[in-house]
Amino acid sequence: MTASLCDLVPPEFTQAEDFKKFFGDAGAYYIKRKWESREMLGRTDPKKSCDTNLFFGFFFDGTKNNYRNAVAGNDFSNVAHLYNCYPGESVKGVLGEDSDWRHEPAQHEHFFKIYIPGVASPFSLVNDTGVGDDLTLGAAFGRFGERRIIWALVQAINNVHRYFHKKTLVEKSDLDDMYKRVVLNKNARRLLSESTPLSKPINNVRSAAPDRDTTAFIYFQYLLQRLHSAVSQHWQDNRTGIPKKIDPAIVKTIHISIFGFSRGATQARAFTNWLHSICALDSHILGKKNGLTLGGFNVQFDFLGVFDTVASIGAGNTLGNSIFGRQLDGHSAWADSEDSLRIPSGLQCLHLVAAHEVRRSFPLDSISVGGVISTGCQEIVLPGAHSDVGGGYGPSEQGKGVEAKGADMMSRIPLLMMYKTARLSGVPLKLEHANEEAKKGFRVTPKTISDFNAYIATCVEKQGPIHKIMREHGRKYIEWRTFRKLSGKGSIVKIPSFARASTLHQNDIHSASIEFEQELGAFVQWFKERGARYFSHVQKPGFDNEEKSEWKEIARWWNENAMPTTPVIQFFDEYIHDSRASFKLDGADNANDLRRDLSEWLKRKKFAQSQNDPRGERAMANLDGLDPAKRKAADDFSKTGKIPRMVNSGREPMVYPVYAGYLRFRKIYGGSDEVLLGSVTENLDSDRKFA
Repeated sequence: MTASLCDLVPPEFTQAEDFKKFFGDAGAYYIKRKWESREMLGRTDPKKSCDTNLFFGFFFDGTKNNYRNAVAGNDFSNVAHLYNCYPGESVKGVLGEDSDWRHEPAQHEHFFKIYIPGVASPFSLVNDTGVGDDLTLGAAFGRFGERRIIWALVQAINNVHRYFHKKTLVEKSDLDDMYKRVVLNKNARRLLSESTPLSKPINNVRSAAPDRDTTAFIYFQYLLQRLHSAVSQHWQDNRTGIPKKIDPAIVKTIHISIFGFSRGATQARAFTNWLHSICALDSHILGKKNGLTLGGFNVQFDFLGVFDTVASIGAGNTLGNSIFGRQLDGHSAWADSEDSLRIPSGLQCLHLVAAHEVRRSFPLDSISVGGVISTGCQEIVLPGAHSDVGGGYGPSEQGKGVEAKGADMMSRIPLLMMYKTARLSGVPLKLEHANEEAKKGFRVTPKTISDFNAYIATCVEKQGPIHKIMREHGRKYIEWRTFRKLSGKGSIVKIPSFARASTLHQNDIHSASIEFEQELGAFVQWFKERGARYFSHVQKPGFDNEEKSEWKEIARWWNENAMPTTPVIQFFDEYIHDSRASFKLDGADNANDLRRDLSEWLKRKKFAQSQNDPRGERAMANLDGLDPAKRKAADDFSKTGKIPRMVNSGREPMVYPVYAGYLRFRKIYGGSDEVLLGSVTENLDSDRKFA
């Protein structure tokens, strides 16, 4: 199988909270008969009045995405929205009681929902403060991502224990020790999968592991042994089928679903493989040759739903094809694409990916291996930047969207796509029974759907290699940006969404547009001198993401005066965020940090003035270290106390070795730590038919 462009959105997407209208009679009947019947065995089949299944949902949020932090700005990710409509018990200490499931909680005691805040955000249960170095290193390198996976794996074990004993098995002190000792690299998982379970109980786990890679095998076997001791009285007798202790019910199967976004999608994929291996180990401990169990109960992985997987764990490939940059691919430690990020065979998976993410630090990790997608898996391309697909932008951010709860935001469409596919695949999401605030997070306006469909209707590439589909969207975006260049008649500062944006985001968009003018000028000069000869150029397969290689592809269809179609202009103007503009490697990327910086600049400027003749600009610069733009911004801030219009910087550099910018295509990995899916081998004439 290959990747696909998303389909046109049907009108019933505006009615997601109405179960029958959203799924239709056939879909609703299918869900109730095939899936909901297994959720309430005791109530739907009198012969099985004592039987039940358990349901575990895991939700890994993206970098800097944090449910608690999102409440004030209503900038929840799509993972958080999905969490809101999954019933059951949450883990105490992660979120507040206001996020707990309220509809018939007594009828959902066999459901467990696990939310994992994104890296670079506060999560006390893994000792991540989300500030200072934890914030900086979490954002840059994915710090404490491994801890989050370990914590989630332990919660799977705790869930089984909680169902029977109403309390956890593994406490935080055990987890703190695991964070220090356990590593989740591919060699550790191989040892866990291939090692023969120890025949004797492990009494001292801290001294049992001979080396660091073996620690995961020893530690998880130790926890599984403890779990077996605690729940074995609830195992069914092989002859009678009746356990020694029936209360609260006879557990038949544990059903597991996993969701993730961004680095949370990377964690979700690694977590799935690790939990799969732990369940195989659990089965081996019980003397079974095959199958998956947890605590001795059968396990079925129902669904994996991920939004725009970005690894960038450790040092990512931001530095491109430089000698040093070649050694860095963002697949360090627990996030290698050749093992940890592979999709287990037979698992239903949906991967929704962003076509308009241009940041070099955000390469995509496709679920394909060498461009081939496994049976049961789908990889669907949607227009938009990273968080247009995974969520996390607040209403009116960068002037996109005006509805207070975000119903006119692009991110609602991938949310509803994931919700529909997941529920039809057996995930017990219950939007119709969620609270009113949760329902608002799934609403989308008819105009948003209409504008989305109008854009999709202009696209030619519907199915095939993912990089070919995304190249078409890249071309549309480049043509739109050129049309909206500052020096043109259609300047981006003249459009309604720019006028609606906050001053902070106006500064970002305007400053990034200045940089684009410089990038565009360099490209046009190169094109005039050498680029026109590359009409027939194709980029070779492999690890080649050099700027000039991609410029040669652009040269095949370049026309500086190309006019995008009206649906394309409308869609980019009103819905698609500029992720590069607001992503700064150096400098404030939010209003609070910018106010802090402005206050500091003002303080430095006043100190310099106290030491020098106020008219001595050069002497002042030597003391305050500010450039004229920052000095003026500090002056303006001192007069109004508000963020002023100013030119900012700090984005991914457009110079060696990064060569970031807008005239680039997204990097895509596909089952390999080093090789990018960057081959364009199709008939070149097809490029001329792009709308």
